[in-house]
Amino acid sequence: MGITWALRHELRQLSATEMRVLAAASVPAAVAGLVAGDVVEARLGTRPQLALLLAAAGVVLWLADRSPQEHGVRGRDAAAAAVAQVAALAPGVSRSGATLSALRLLRVERASAERFTLLMSLPITAGAAALSLLRAERADLRALARPLAAGIPAAAASAAMSTRGQARRAAVPVTVAALYRLGLAAVVAVRHLKEKL
Repeated sequence: MGITWALRHELRQLSATEMRVLAAASVPAAVAGLVAGDVVEARLGTRPQLALLLAAAGVVLWLADRSPQEHGVRGRDAAAAAVAQVAALAPGVSRSGATLSALRLLRVERASAERFTLLMSLPITAGAAALSLLRAERADLRALARPLAAGIPAAAASAAMSTRGQARRAAVPVTVAALYRLGLAAVVAVRHLKEKL
């Protein structure tokens, strides 16, 4: 809801072709989530794996953003972003970071890559929310009614502010985000080592 509101101007400007491309780009991650989501979550949740994935994603993001900015999002770029979005099933890999990395590695202009990454978040986020509601038991939904009533508006407002902030960040290199991920990987690794000693 919040993301949709934040991107309302971009959504109004979408052509029929762009809408079809965005819908198609959501299919790989949706299928992978349905088929292998639980397995990936169960097998890739350890701290060493999390630290490794955080660090790897940070390095890839940093390297990708050093690519030249040559063109907007083309068909093959959208396909690559769709496949990259599947990687976000793994803990430590962000959906936006994976898709942005794929687009920038293909030399898509940063502003275009940021815009497409944000727009790609709409169908996949809506689908994940709908799936969670479908899987929830009726009793669970009743118990969660009040928390959801309070949490949904807050989450929507937070998502809207975050999305607008990300949209304005298109002119800024993503080095800070890459360093954040590397720092977080180091924290996770150190905590794991302390527990082992």
